[in-house]
Amino acid sequence: MDKIKVLLADDHPVVREGLRIMLSTAPDIEVILEEAADGLQAVEKANEQRPDVVLMDLRMPKMDGLEATRRIKSQLPSTLVIVLTIYDNDAYVVDAVRAGAGGYLLKDASKDLLIHTIRAVKSGGMLIKTALLREAMLSLADAAGDESKGKHISATSPNGLTPRECDVLRLVVQGQSNKEIGRTLSISEDTAKKHVQTILSKLGVSDRTQAAVKAVRAGFVSPFSNEELQ
Repeated sequence: MDKIKVLLADDHPVVREGLRIMLSTAPDIEVILEEAADGLQAVEKANEQRPDVVLMDLRMPKMDGLEATRRIKSQLPSTLVIVLTIYDNDAYVVDAVRAGAGGYLLKDASKDLLIHTIRAVKSGGMLIKTALLREAMLSLADAAGDESKGKHISATSPNGLTPRECDVLRLVVQGQSNKEIGRTLSISEDTAKKHVQTILSKLGVSDRTQAAVKAVRAGFVSPFSNEELQ
């Protein structure tokens, strides 16, 4: 079994050591020996080590976590980023989603939640507290509305997506994993995965977070309603 390679990026050595100890209990996770103490190092170490997941602090010297996330996602599209921060703030979540983060956790999260988030994001989910994810998507939709005034944007069959692919894309926007999409649509996890891969190709993006952001900002998919969140 291939282990999930994780890079730690935080300017506090005690935090990095605590994370390393917590993650050492998960047999399927391998914390890379190299660590990053600032944003620039996070980008450099990610390029050197090619981790599956980066645990990224937001406030770091030399370069903040948001800019580091943007650069990592630009240079290494397949590398996943989970923001790990003390800031329980809607605006930060919006910025993190825009930058390409697939997860957003607070530093008081339990060990089990941290490990679950790493596994879920690696499996294709976008794990952000539902309320915060909703606010992030609504903010992106509002921004898209301002930017697109006077422009015509088709909200149906974006980029040649089939009706089934549109259904899958709506669930991607909600942050569902392939397994959850399969359960919701009564299809196999493998079929859901294939649909997602086709969607990414048609939208010209490299991961699910980018697909969700593009879908909402372009008006392809409306932010989920309160009923969909329950």
